Amino acid sequence: MESFLQVRKSTEEQLGRELYERELVFLQWVYERYTEENKQQVNIGL
Repeated sequence: MESFLQVRKSTEEQLGRELYERELVFLQWVYERYTEENKQQVNIGL
């Protein structure tokens, strides 16, 4: 799994600019949700 910093770097490279503060907050929220859902799937054996 990619770290948040890798996801951020990849996103910024694709956009060709640094992320704005609001975009960073949103990306962090999405990443946290993604990692939490992956943990839950591992716990139930999916």
